[in-house]
Amino acid sequence: MAREHLQVNRFGFAEYEDMIELAHGVDAPRVVGVLSSIVELVLTGEDDMLDSLSDGAQADFVVPLGMCARMLSSGDYSALELVSAACTVRYAAESHMSEFSDSLAQMLSQLPR
Repeated sequence: MAREHLQVNRFGFAEYEDMIELAHGVDAPRVVGVLSSIVELVLTGEDDMLDSLSDGAQADFVVPLGMCARMLSSGDYSALELVSAACTVRYAAESHMSEFSDSLAQMLSQLPR
């Protein structure tokens, strides 16, 4: 069964019908905390995490993570927009999990999908 695509939100993340129910049950502060930790570790961390990623991981994962960072910094997003961002970041990372540190992989696995 195909997923019902609703729209691309103002942050650039696709929203699907099944995300609406997920957004109602998500612990938003927890998701924000996990996403913020991932952004901090990968994009602003001083341990060269970004440089250690393959070109494929940078192209697939870092782009949506950067979009997510902009969304989080705005502070103005709905639960559905948050879930859409979190699901996109996790989906984009899944094929690269083997090259991520254990701590990053663990954080990513806490995001909804």
